[in-house]
Amino acid sequence: MIYQLDVVLYDAGVDVHHDDRLGYLSLSSDGLYARDRYVLDLCRHAAIPVAAVIGGGYDRDITALATRHALLHRAAADVLAAH
Repeated sequence: MIYQLDVVLYDAGVDVHHDDRLGYLSLSSDGLYARDRYVLDLCRHAAIPVAAVIGGGYDRDITALATRHALLHRAAADVLAAH
């Protein structure tokens, strides 16, 4: 790596989900989890701290939206448990 990062600021937006009414991508919930896990795994492996936020998501079903946002927390827990 050319530069040594001090921190990664990660916006784990869920408007890319296939059921989002304003997003134009089509990731599944498994795809969102895999994306989050990938980013967090890379940072963990490189020993770079991460500040992650949830965001986006324009679903009127609040439970479905909260479930998508919780994928970041599940991915973080899984990354920490694996190391």
